[in-house]
Amino acid sequence: MTRLRFGVVGCGAIVTLHQLPALARCPALELVGVSDLDAGWAAQVAKRFRVPRAFGDHRALIGSVDAVLVATPNTTHAAIASTFLEAGVHVLCEKPMATTRADADRMLAAAESGRARLMAGHCLRFSPNLALLRQLVSEGLLGQVERITGAIGAPYDAGAQRTDFRRQKRLAGGGALMDLGVHLLDLALWMAPGSTRIHSYSGSSVEGWEVESDADVSVTVGDALDVSIRASFTQLLDNTLTVRGTDGWARASLYVPTELTLHAPAALACRRAGMQRLVLPERSMYDEQIAHFCRAVLDGSPFVVTGEQVRRTLDVIDACYLREAA
Repeated sequence: MTRLRFGVVGCGAIVTLHQLPALARCPALELVGVSDLDAGWAAQVAKRFRVPRAFGDHRALIGSVDAVLVATPNTTHAAIASTFLEAGVHVLCEKPMATTRADADRMLAAAESGRARLMAGHCLRFSPNLALLRQLVSEGLLGQVERITGAIGAPYDAGAQRTDFRRQKRLAGGGALMDLGVHLLDLALWMAPGSTRIHSYSGSSVEGWEVESDADVSVTVGDALDVSIRASFTQLLDNTLTVRGTDGWARASLYVPTELTLHAPAALACRRAGMQRLVLPERSMYDEQIAHFCRAVLDGSPFVVTGEQVRRTLDVIDACYLREAA
């Protein structure tokens, strides 16, 4: 079996807690190097995960890798990913893939010129319950989708943070909407294709934040579908996504991948006993994501996350920030 020689750029908390363990478990790749601006930290991470090489400069990976995971501060994604793509190296880029539509276009153009492939790391698409929710919508079990609501957030200091870039505009590019809300926007627009129009947006910042720490946005998709999301770095929200249609509704937890609540008379289980709380087999969304990425690179199949979908999501975020600045 052909294995991809894989590198990692950026060794932050998400990488060391989730991404590197998933990469180490994937039989389709061989981890050959990691890089981080802190070369000493990169060496420690390499030793911990038995990766043979560590660097302080990501460009040192070029020539020894077929693909990389880019997981650096948000505003650095475009330049770093483009360097690899132009060199013919495939890139899985952590969300948000870019912080503006212009940067996303730059990255996609670099992929085309280097004949490499680029996928945004929207990991929640690979969560079992959210993948099933999208299937229910696609199969029409909820009828015509009318409303999608979601909330994502928890106090910032409660999470694992190796660096504090998310508070800084220069590195984060945006706040709660850009870093958390992008998950919900991506999921909603994945389930509800169509043109988008911003109905309302509000962002607020607590002391110490150069970007918004809390955000609320309402978007109309197509003629009438309403998408409303909340994102917060200050409050513990319910961390769920709910889809309501003419024939039923379903709610999925964002952080409990086995949990989906469903009320849809067209579903056999609901016809028998009404609302159902489904418990699904547990699978790591990070394992599923990297397996999908490697498989698509190796056999040429399409990515679940497309460039056009990334553009649509960034168009909404760009429009929200422009509205706030006006």
